[in-house]
Amino acid sequence: MNLTYYSFPPFQIKPGCVTVMDTGSPKFYQDVVVGLKNQDDTIHLSDDNFTTIPLKTGAQWYGDPLLTVDLNHLFQHKLQLQLKKVLADEQVVSLSDELRQLLVRILEGSYLMNVPLELPTSPDLTRLIKFSGIQLAPAVQQDPYGIIETLIRVQIELDNQRMIVLTNVSHYLSVNQLQSLARLVATTELPILLIEFSSSRRNEVFQECDYHYIDSDFVLW
Repeated sequence: MNLTYYSFPPFQIKPGCVTVMDTGSPKFYQDVVVGLKNQDDTIHLSDDNFTTIPLKTGAQWYGDPLLTVDLNHLFQHKLQLQLKKVLADEQVVSLSDELRQLLVRILEGSYLMNVPLELPTSPDLTRLIKFSGIQLAPAVQQDPYGIIETLIRVQIELDNQRMIVLTNVSHYLSVNQLQSLARLVATTELPILLIEFSSSRRNEVFQECDYHYIDSDFVLW
């Protein structure tokens, strides 16, 4: 995938790689952010043949991992639906039978009420999973690396191949954690883009990433 920002040559965003666009220019940072959030026409995506890719199908903006990434808000419902899909047929039958038994016991208690009540003909497993409140472990939300790792694993589970876009990751992760992140991404086919702000080049921080630095004078290093 190519990311184009006028007047720079296209930045290649490779699957299985962490690409970093680090800058000391507030204008560049703002233009890239609003462009990737699809709030302005400052960024264009294309495939390897330079055929345009709509931003909404090529990239997913998540932003600051600690401030704007609420994993359960983003994925709880989707993961609940996915859980039903991955259950084996015999598991679905067993759970449906157990649900019906539970409903029968509840109905037995309703006989004390002077109201005609009955069971649904087919217990709804989807509603049961939703009612269970099953969710991603809350402890993950307190750990920036855990948030990013879980975000990647959820994207894989949901078969979402859009480019993950994060910002300010270097505020939270150590050099070792950034290297671990690069190695994790290398085991996937996901493209990851980090947007960072720094007054100086930081090649040593992003050693295992595809690193680009744009200084305050709009010079690409």
